[in-house]
Amino acid sequence: MTVIIFIIVLSVLVLVHEAGHMFVAKFFGIRVDEFGLGIPPKLKKLFRWKGTDFTLNWLPFGGFVKIFGENPTSKHESISADNFQHKNRGVQASVLVAGVIANAVFAWVLLSIVLMLGITGETGALVKYSFFKAIWHGLLSTGKIGWAIIQSLGIFIWQAFHGQANLAEIVGPIGLVGFVGVALKDGVSFLLYFAALISINLSIVNLLPFPALDGGRLVFVIVESIRRKPVPPKIFNAVNTIGFALLIILMLVVTFRDISHLL
Repeated sequence: MTVIIFIIVLSVLVLVHEAGHMFVAKFFGIRVDEFGLGIPPKLKKLFRWKGTDFTLNWLPFGGFVKIFGENPTSKHESISADNFQHKNRGVQASVLVAGVIANAVFAWVLLSIVLMLGITGETGALVKYSFFKAIWHGLLSTGKIGWAIIQSLGIFIWQAFHGQANLAEIVGPIGLVGFVGVALKDGVSFLLYFAALISINLSIVNLLPFPALDGGRLVFVIVESIRRKPVPPKIFNAVNTIGFALLIILMLVVTFRDISHLL
């Protein structure tokens, strides 16, 4: 049961992120070919809405969005008006950060709900606010948690550059399942609080200037703005492929460590 709830929580957070990309892309007239629930291979097409196919995929983890032209294929191909590459750098940057903002706003909503339902604070007293007070303090909590995560991440990166980073500080999906179990025992408020923490983490980590992440894509947009011409597709795709491969390797290492700890 704990594993199923964790998959649901993570999937919702990823879908919120991808929905942010999709809606902002559509707002600026960029074609969105597919919004997938889960990871391919494709199981079935659910429906089509405003030119976008909504699909159900076999692996029930998160989802994805296919934005037309987001990954360049050839510098000689003709680019239509609804192509991501056709839009100015400001629009491209807006689409890229939309997922990050969506996760942050969703965390704000979750924390506001937590404060309305009531949650036990650090002193052991019950913290429960009215609607408008919960919204305000939910916003403050989102900012405080986000800043704490940024500081911790900054320290970890600094240590990594000096060869002092400890991978034991990183928790993978399997390790997070244990946290879900603990949160479930403490009630719905703690589960929502946990989901908010993960959502804030996703928003911040995705802003890192690393290939394959939204932050890495933003670096390309900035470089293209300075150069006033696109980065060659071969370089773009090669860098993103390498970045994605490194992320997969890191995830496998962390997952293996989580499993070894369980054993």
